Amino acid sequence: MSAAHTAPITRDDLQARLQALADSLNAASAPARRSGFRVSVIGGAALVVLAFFLGRRRGRLTRTFVELRRY
Repeated sequence: MSAAHTAPITRDDLQARLQALADSLNAASAPARRSGFRVSVIGGAALVVLAFFLGRRRGRLTRTFVELRRY
């Protein structure tokens, strides 16, 4: 802080400065937030598909085969 600036800092000054900072952060993070959402949706769908196929494989391996014969 320079010695030439002797005016007291008011609540309005702080609020204006913090609001400007928050606005710039929100503008910068919006594209990252959208791409993060897209990646999480794709990752969730991939996990569901993977669980489906692994469960299907396990079901085929442990399934009992019963053969009925009529005489």
